[in-house]
Amino acid sequence: MKTLFSNKYIWLFIIIVGLQIPLSMIELQIEDRTIQRDIAKQSVRQSWTGEQEILASLLVIPYQEKVEIDQLNSQSESKKRRYQWVNRRLYITPDKLIVESKLDNQTLARGIYKVPVYTASLKVQADYQLTKFHQLKKRDTVRLQQASFMSIGVKDSRGLIGVPEMMLSGKKLQVEPGTQLPFYDSGFNAVIPLDKLQSKTLSFDSSIKLNGMEQLSFLTAGRVNSVNVKSDWPHPNFDGAFLPVSRQVSATGYSAKWETGVFSTNIDSALQSCYQNNCNSLHSSAYGVRHIQSVDIYLQSLRSVKYGLLVILATFCIFALYEIISQKISIHPISYFLTGTALAIFFLLLIALSEHMVFALAYWISCLACSGLIAFYVTHQSQSWRQGVSLMAILNGLYLILFFIIRSEDHALLSGSLLLFFLLAAVMHVTRKLDWYQVLKVT
Repeated sequence: MKTLFSNKYIWLFIIIVGLQIPLSMIELQIEDRTIQRDIAKQSVRQSWTGEQEILASLLVIPYQEKVEIDQLNSQSESKKRRYQWVNRRLYITPDKLIVESKLDNQTLARGIYKVPVYTASLKVQADYQLTKFHQLKKRDTVRLQQASFMSIGVKDSRGLIGVPEMMLSGKKLQVEPGTQLPFYDSGFNAVIPLDKLQSKTLSFDSSIKLNGMEQLSFLTAGRVNSVNVKSDWPHPNFDGAFLPVSRQVSATGYSAKWETGVFSTNIDSALQSCYQNNCNSLHSSAYGVRHIQSVDIYLQSLRSVKYGLLVILATFCIFALYEIISQKISIHPISYFLTGTALAIFFLLLIALSEHMVFALAYWISCLACSGLIAFYVTHQSQSWRQGVSLMAILNGLYLILFFIIRSEDHALLSGSLLLFFLLAAVMHVTRKLDWYQVLKVT
């Protein structure tokens, strides 16, 4: 047996390197399934809606201004002054803006893939100071038009459910599709007669139901803004230009509140740039929440495959230590190869089953199937059921540790490092009294 020891370890090295091929193929399969999942998500985006963004809200007052221009006489090359009425717009942003939003979640299926979507119920309250309007109408060079309007922008108007409600001082307005804004055309608006603008202030309310997927963002144009979002989704990711000033996140959902103002958003400057067809600064000031799947089945499966080599090495070390310590049995390299193959198939079973059931259940079914197969094989190879059962218990313990590692969002690297350390410590403890020269001596 000793004469074959060195050759056996060469074969074990070849087997371990060779098992990287099926592990790599399984990893590629997981990546392919992830791509298919993303294609399914894109299909839902096309037929449902995609990420949503709300621009709330702008009061627009069109007017004409009398301007003096110089007209060149082509024959006499002299300039003649004349007057011309030019169409212009006065944009008034809210003095105070409050947005209340509640997101109800559901899951749509595309084949075996589940895509989470939401339906948002929004209430928008905006108070306007009309000082700029009253100053404008006093000018002799200005004449007002009748069609003033209130606009709210929606990134993907396909998500609007029914007809949004728009109320002015408690009275319902007629809502029309489109914002009539040159820089944000998707959304809706309501015409406001000029006689409704005679007071110093204006109070406006809107109710909106909106379908979306993954993300809801806000572009708040008010001088003072307050945005509240509630949902039963357990894994929110708050992103954008501003983070919420307060938040509560639990397994049953979350609530978050943003408070921004004109000094932080610089909304006036951003809108001025938008009027000149450059809305980069406006869109960069968006903020909101994204619904994420904290550790989805494909990410968890991919993490588990990353530890595949570690599981195989640990199992081979157990076999080798048993050979060395007992010195009563010699395990053939083919037995190592078959055991390693069974360990690799675990990861393939895991991804296949997890697409049809809860990940934890799929994990433990795969674990028990593969560890049971290996225990059955070892029992007959060693002619001892105790060795098979003990090996199955060790493998299940190893899989249990691996399960907690791949389920961890923030401590995966730390957990994996500690596992490696304790495995090395266990091997060193078991072999601390071995004379390796004697064990590996070729006779």
